[in-house]
Amino acid sequence: MASNEYCDSDGSDVELGESGEFEREVEVEGFVPDDPLDRAQEWEFWVEGEEEDDEDFAGFQVDWTTDGYMPRNPRQFTRKPGPKQPIAVDETPLGVFSRIVDDELWDMLVTQTNLYADQMRGQTPSNSKWNPISKTEMKTFVGLCFTFGVLKLPARRGYWRQTKWLYQTHVPKAMARDRINSLILCAFLDISKLWKLRGFMDLLLAKFQDLYEVNGFVTVDESMVKFKGRLAFRQYLPMKPVKWGVKVWVMAESKTGYVNNFQVYTGAIQGKAEKDLAHRIVMDLAKPYFGSNLTIYMDNFYTGVPLMVDLKNRGVQACGTVRANRKGLPKSKDLTKQAGMNRHQFKVAQQDDLTFCIWQDTKAVMVLSNFHDPTAFGSVRRKANGQRQVEVRVPACLADYQQHMKGVDLLDQMDTTRSSIGLQSGGVGFFYFLTVACYNASVAARSAGGVLPTSPIGASAEHDLVQLNTKRKTCRECSLKHSGTDVRPGSTLMGCRQCDLPLHRECFTHHVLRHERWCARARVRACVHHERWCARARACVCVQKGGM
Repeated sequence: MASNEYCDSDGSDVELGESGEFEREVEVEGFVPDDPLDRAQEWEFWVEGEEEDDEDFAGFQVDWTTDGYMPRNPRQFTRKPGPKQPIAVDETPLGVFSRIVDDELWDMLVTQTNLYADQMRGQTPSNSKWNPISKTEMKTFVGLCFTFGVLKLPARRGYWRQTKWLYQTHVPKAMARDRINSLILCAFLDISKLWKLRGFMDLLLAKFQDLYEVNGFVTVDESMVKFKGRLAFRQYLPMKPVKWGVKVWVMAESKTGYVNNFQVYTGAIQGKAEKDLAHRIVMDLAKPYFGSNLTIYMDNFYTGVPLMVDLKNRGVQACGTVRANRKGLPKSKDLTKQAGMNRHQFKVAQQDDLTFCIWQDTKAVMVLSNFHDPTAFGSVRRKANGQRQVEVRVPACLADYQQHMKGVDLLDQMDTTRSSIGLQSGGVGFFYFLTVACYNASVAARSAGGVLPTSPIGASAEHDLVQLNTKRKTCRECSLKHSGTDVRPGSTLMGCRQCDLPLHRECFTHHVLRHERWCARARVRACVHHERWCARARACVCVQKGGM
């Protein structure tokens, strides 16, 4: 595992060092401008190699006033947003996905998988039973793996069960269990230092950038590929929802989450932590957009004065939260906890193209921007007296940050449906990128004016008894039947797939007959329990109250 790594965007990265103990290292920002800055010494920069502490940095004292600011106007994005290729209104996400993962990528996967299988047969002659995979079979394999991610069962063998009352899927008709197990073992998907997946990733990234152009506002953040196995660059982030896995630096459109650039973090080089890691990552991701006036939003792991100046010099606008100990920030007592500001008060400072603001919420929030007007204001919604929400006046840079800092989060929501069938490290990374391709395809299809399907293709509209849970839950029908009595309702693993309710096998028929009603106005099925209001029909569909 890589050791001595930088903190993540929440300052929560912790890794196991050579001694097996937890280690924590604070990053060091070093920056040498391309050209010497012939300016007043109000802003200073740290030169790489200096050893002074932040507390000793001779920053400038800011006179917090609202007068004398130089107005700034954001520049317009110079590229045309939207699909770069013609996409029909009625084209499905599957059709767009076929443009991204085209025959070139499928041929690469098939060829390399067959070569890898031949190598494995040479090492283990006793297990030499292998039939070369075809392109059609590879597509079936990938499609089944996506199915496993959406329709999750406790064990992989459950998808091949034939018992009618336990579970039935179409998986056995698509591919035999032994065949898919052999493909999981032989698929050429290893990501050890990425050398096997590099060609696939490069082709996929080129497809992303050729298919769709972002709208000019993007988010830079990290995304975690969940993985707990043995891997040299596996990360441990104890404060994150996904604590163990592979870190991927992602640049995604703020509005839709469309991924237009990414890098996989492979850990320290020769055991040494990289200086200016955050600076280098942002510059690498933004490089294709130099000179286009792209606007980047990022969190406090990346934001710093040197980065903001560097991006501005290359025609990229940026805004992000910033840590108080960053070098080059205003040196003032007003930046400490003793600033004495009441909640929702703020102060602003400006130097050339840089605008800095501090806003007191439940804690001090600091934002740095290289394009915002310090005299412009916006609003955010905050709770008043702990109950209702009200509009609060804030600097424009903070309001814009809250509006646009969400692109990668939209992608992470989609990633929760990724396959979880026990693949090795490479399979996990491979299907992460295929999930990104699926998400990008849906965004591109929607941008053309089409309407995405709201339910899986071919899904039955009827109720179906399946195994819903890995833990037993109280039967819904038994709970209703014995409500108000001393009888304890039983528990079950089974349930109604459409209603997502735990049900005993003997209660299932009663559930269907008792609770399925037709909403005449909305023309939709409605499963009701005690009370339910149909928002589309604006009518009650409660059986007990004599509704629809």
